[in-house]
Amino acid sequence: MSDEPGSRIGSRRAFLAGGVRSGVGALILASPLAPAWSYAAAPRPNTWAQRVELAGVPNLHRVTARFYRSAQPSADGFANLSRQLAVRSIVSLRAFHADDVLSGGSHLRLTRIPIHTWHIEDKDVVAALRALRQGQRYGAVLLHCQHGADRTGLISALYRVIYQGWSKADALAEMRGGAFGYHAVWGNIPRYLKSANIATLRAAIG
Repeated sequence: MSDEPGSRIGSRRAFLAGGVRSGVGALILASPLAPAWSYAAAPRPNTWAQRVELAGVPNLHRVTARFYRSAQPSADGFANLSRQLAVRSIVSLRAFHADDVLSGGSHLRLTRIPIHTWHIEDKDVVAALRALRQGQRYGAVLLHCQHGADRTGLISALYRVIYQGWSKADALAEMRGGAFGYHAVWGNIPRYLKSANIATLRAAIG
């Protein structure tokens, strides 16, 4: 009799082999050596910035009642921020892009503090944090860069430490693990946060 896959013997052997493979697969999944993705992810801390869905504003998160962070908004996004979230001020960290044209007609207060991702300077950090705090006098503020992950992540982390009393470790954990899209290639950013003299920055902000 034929032993080809289409024959009776071939079919029986294929069935038995499949059963063995299924059993081995079940044992692997039940094993403590199973891959990490087989376990449920830890819940997101409720103290971390929370995701907000708003058309035209990618990677938008609410940090506090008067502080949002995001990637670059579109023209519709700026209008929606003003109308739906009562955002009154925008602080941009982009070095080669201005918001003036996109935000036209939205009556938003615009501040731009150009920061180069690869070279963080104290004076720029101080200016960004100062602009953020000053903007909160008028209502909610949106902080953004291009992706809303790295420069925005650093300033948001320093805000946590300076104004909310977080430890650097906790602020760094949110920056890296908060699903904002932090790019690990910018290792200078966590190094800056770890080495930052918080008392000096706070005094310079005023």
